[in-house]
Amino acid sequence: MTSEKIKKDRKKVALDQDTYEKLKTFTRFNGLKLRCTVDTLVDLMLQDEALGKQVVELSLQKQAAESDA
Repeated sequence: MTSEKIKKDRKKVALDQDTYEKLKTFTRFNGLKLRCTVDTLVDLMLQDEALGKQVVELSLQKQAAESDA
């Protein structure tokens, strides 16, 4: 795969600054690429039903808290 093809297969995702800093720190500390870590987190969430449900519940709580603020 050429580098142009790889770049075309990617999309930008908006993150809160605090979330980005946490992810950046975690990945750098462990010698990982941020993009690969996010890919892995998504794969885990989709493979593990309990984890997926937990992500949905916590996401809904965060969304509700943001809309109340």
